[in-house]
Amino acid sequence: MAKKYEKDANNPFPGDDNCNNEALFGIMDKTLRLLEMGFTENQISAVFERCGSEALLTDLAESIITGGAEPDAHKYSSPLSKQSVQVNCRSLKRKTTGDFLMNQQPLSSVLIKTEEYSSDIVPEPDLLERLKGKRPKEEHTDDEPNNWLKPKEEFMEDTSNSEGRMWLEARRGISSSTNNRVAASRRRVLGILEDRNPTMSMPNPCKSLTSVVAKPPYFFYGNVTSLSQDSWARISQFLYSSQPEFANTQLYSALSRKEGYIHNLPIEDRFHIHPKGPMTIEEAIPHSRKWWPSWDDRKQLSYISCETSGVPLLCDRLGRILADCNGLPSAEQRRQILQQCREKNLIWVGKYKLGRLEPEHLERIMGYPFQHSQVAGFGVPERLGSLKHSFQTDTLGYHLSVMRRLVPGGVVILSFFSGIGGVEIALHRLGIVLKGVVSVETCEVKRKILKKWWESSGQSGELIQIEDINKLSSRKLEDLMKKFKGFDLVVCQNPYSAADSDNLSGLDFSMFAEFVRVVQRVRSTMEGDR
Repeated sequence: MAKKYEKDANNPFPGDDNCNNEALFGIMDKTLRLLEMGFTENQISAVFERCGSEALLTDLAESIITGGAEPDAHKYSSPLSKQSVQVNCRSLKRKTTGDFLMNQQPLSSVLIKTEEYSSDIVPEPDLLERLKGKRPKEEHTDDEPNNWLKPKEEFMEDTSNSEGRMWLEARRGISSSTNNRVAASRRRVLGILEDRNPTMSMPNPCKSLTSVVAKPPYFFYGNVTSLSQDSWARISQFLYSSQPEFANTQLYSALSRKEGYIHNLPIEDRFHIHPKGPMTIEEAIPHSRKWWPSWDDRKQLSYISCETSGVPLLCDRLGRILADCNGLPSAEQRRQILQQCREKNLIWVGKYKLGRLEPEHLERIMGYPFQHSQVAGFGVPERLGSLKHSFQTDTLGYHLSVMRRLVPGGVVILSFFSGIGGVEIALHRLGIVLKGVVSVETCEVKRKILKKWWESSGQSGELIQIEDINKLSSRKLEDLMKKFKGFDLVVCQNPYSAADSDNLSGLDFSMFAEFVRVVQRVRSTMEGDR
């Protein structure tokens, strides 16, 4: 880059070896953050000249607010000149009005107040191309397919709420320590932010969806895995910028776990499944109440373990420890016993006796019928694994309950990665008639589980099972839409790459891309038929 700039006598950037990509991107990142806080480009250029480009973001913000002196006259140094900082600021300002990415962070949701500026200095076009990043449809990573296309923007933001600001902070990946350091500065400029840049923050789920996005057919994406905020932000970009909604299952069941959803369903008039399921472990496993010691303070499951090997030996060893102390272990022994109980999902099955959590116990906690996951070819570890990666149906049912009002005559759903049928069971428990279900699931055993439940629960609708999403061609999809006269709900459940492993972070973006493709095709086709 330095050699390139030396060829242009009018280039405002000095052509030394220190002017590298890392320094440029550091300037751009800090400039973007300061612009988002509501500061002007003149203020930002001045503070860079005063404090240097290597100054911390918090020091730069506080220096602008207080108009104070440099934090340390020689603490920070910049390889770029004052003029280059000004050009960087202006070039960034020009490009943030488009739909570009900076360091792979989506900027389509950030609208920056534009100021008047001189046009006598024009940055290098190639430099702008490097700094502005790529459009979403051109951005490829190792876990993303090459055919990702960003949906048409049908979303208007309302970002005047504090929850939106918190979500955006998490998505930017600012560490908690940095947030604490800038908290005071941001509180002082909060009034300025609200007036100057009301679209800075992210909205609450569904509250800012336009009528175009919010209308049927509805889509619902859910994930119980430990996705990063960065992954949620990326997923949101491909579902019409609908913002994720998170729920803790402990409010609905005896399981404490976060589940995340992105959808275009209304959030008003939701209701709980009745009768409600057990809210504590003792309610789910009543016979354990007799043996449960007072020092075991567990009320809900905080983790689901699929491990079964070595558990009987562990329970025998812990039982001997308890017997030797007559059920009154020391504080250290209690800590170790409770740690093992939480990690291995151990419950009290007798006096001084622990046992593993059985699949039937977990089915009750998760809101599935008794022995729902029991089928030939599925051992205990596989049953526990399939339940671990499934939705807690009481929690899911609350968020899908509006479908009973929206489609009172019954629903037709297209379900991707159906698993053991969490969505179908939740809708059934809500009293919603399943007129038709097209289920796409690669695991043969899980398809058997869903079919067994469909028949045993007396469903009157039609169940069509497809074993591979790649077999759902455009022609096949059109035929299914003609058969059912469209779909009321298109659902995607946990498209993870390692279905029955303990790794909860392996989201398969190629499978998610197929869901996006189908959602767009269904919505566009049904819109054309109206």
